[in-house]
Amino acid sequence: MMRMIFSTIAIVSLAFSSINAQVYTTSESSSFRNDSLFKKSDPVSIREYSFEFWGNQTSNTITAGFMNTIGHGGFISKDDLDPIMNAHIGNFGYLGANAGFNVSWSTKPREGKQWSLCGSFGSEVIVDSRWTKDLFQLIWYGNANLVGDVNVISGSGARVGLFNRLSLGGIKNDTKQRIELSFVQRLVGGEWSVPYGYFYVTEDADSLETYLQTEARLHFGSDNTLMPTYGVAISGMVPIRSEDLPVEIDIYFKDVGLLFEPEGSQVYWVQEGISTTGLPVFGDSLTWENIIDGNISTDTLLQSGKSVNRMALLPSKLGATLRFDISEKIGFNAHVSVGGWMPEPLYSCGIDYKYSDNINLGARTKIGGWGDERLELYGRIDIPGDRVLYIAVEEPIGLFFQDSNGAHTTCRGITLRLSKENE
Repeated sequence: MMRMIFSTIAIVSLAFSSINAQVYTTSESSSFRNDSLFKKSDPVSIREYSFEFWGNQTSNTITAGFMNTIGHGGFISKDDLDPIMNAHIGNFGYLGANAGFNVSWSTKPREGKQWSLCGSFGSEVIVDSRWTKDLFQLIWYGNANLVGDVNVISGSGARVGLFNRLSLGGIKNDTKQRIELSFVQRLVGGEWSVPYGYFYVTEDADSLETYLQTEARLHFGSDNTLMPTYGVAISGMVPIRSEDLPVEIDIYFKDVGLLFEPEGSQVYWVQEGISTTGLPVFGDSLTWENIIDGNISTDTLLQSGKSVNRMALLPSKLGATLRFDISEKIGFNAHVSVGGWMPEPLYSCGIDYKYSDNINLGARTKIGGWGDERLELYGRIDIPGDRVLYIAVEEPIGLFFQDSNGAHTTCRGITLRLSKENE
């Protein structure tokens, strides 16, 4: 068998060796191939890039002192609760957090080309929680001051998600318009919501009626394994510049797209209804025997299972920034953004001051998102190597949340960005 194989190889080699090799000249080979495919091209180089990290926690009601008391343990007094209760100006209280990093880049423009390559990648965790004013009062104060009123619980809930992102696209060389196709992964996540709920006690406190629908969804398998979910989105920025006015407008959008959730997430759904009439509540007469003897109607339904395939919206974000120079040293900026799971639009406006050729300082007021009104201080420093370092601190005193001076603060955050542009 081996002898036959070697004999076959020898015959084939002899046949190929008998064929005269053909040598092509440049002119002859041009008819067989396209020389333009073999032209030497310059290596792709990066024109600009930036590294950004951010982390913030904001609320329109919950103070750092209250969270410290819960975290460390201890007695929660009215002195802790009253400022939070009074801060519930609207119907809802909010608490949110956002942290992550992002790396973006673009290549140098090539001669005769309108577009250059650009891209980005990063990770982000978002926490969003909200509750009604009535729910907060029921939990921390009880219903003594709420008898005779219908206490609304509908709309309360919380959600969390960890998202990874990889984007690739193009940037227009003359206008700097940027468009990217993003591939998004939600690594872990969960959500809880109360679509409908209320709590009612009559003014004489002789009957009670409550109804609650709530749903929880955990994006884990039955054996607590991770269930990553993938989606696609578009992100980009449209700069608007005026040749006649010193005004700059940037419109941006991020993660406008869908997640395609597979089946298998754990889902829990609870429906609870309780109504009572004729309960004696005076003195020490409220006992289990009284409750049993009273007229009580309960209706409880608990369901659990696994989710089916579905599409879900990504935490898309839209925003716009306006900047213009008031003088050679002073500039004005304003910003608005919506989405990203924020319950309210986020507004900000501030003043820039050119301290020196290499240092710009500024301050802006922010309101909305998850938080109330707060101050943000920032600086922009030009460092050697055509690099720019940007630092922003949101509610600076809020960073000292363990200190008594920061106990009353509701917001805190920091942003760091290092960027470079190669001309």
